Amino acid sequence: MPHTQHLLSIALNGPQQADLSRSVVSEIASRGCSILECRLYPVGDQFAANLLVSGNWSSLGRLETALPAIAGDLGLTAHCTRSAPRPMDDKLRPYAVEIIAPQEAGLLRDVLEFFRSHDASVVEIAAQHYDAAQTGAALANLQLVVHVPVNAHPPALRESFMDLCDELHADGLLDPIKN
Repeated sequence: MPHTQHLLSIALNGPQQADLSRSVVSEIASRGCSILECRLYPVGDQFAANLLVSGNWSSLGRLETALPAIAGDLGLTAHCTRSAPRPMDDKLRPYAVEIIAPQEAGLLRDVLEFFRSHDASVVEIAAQHYDAAQTGAALANLQLVVHVPVNAHPPALRESFMDLCDELHADGLLDPIKN
């Protein structure tokens, strides 16, 4: 009989505090669960975490039951949902995208629309605003993971992407992710 993987997706938010990441990880491990994927990061002066946790049925149940108290003790809000493994699709190719552009209100929307128009799915987004140290110019750094159909012509996609970057006055990279 094949082993069934039990998963719990957890989202945590709250004020940033010293040692918060260690506390969250420790609480999960102390209940016999393993972290398969996690993103723990500051958002402004707040802490945000998204985790995919695995364990046997009993350990996930203990964690799920304890999560409201754990979150309360750490000053966080929590939401959890039973999850399944990420579906795989061998008809898609993963690409890493990075764009550095002048900060403008519609930048991310325009980038997402570009990939939608090329039948690509944006599956991860990291966006940061910063002021250039040398000039003080307001810039944005976008990092994305995009799934592109395998039947898409890579040179044509890359050329269209570079045209988008020219329109946005941006520097950009579009590279296949090699595992």
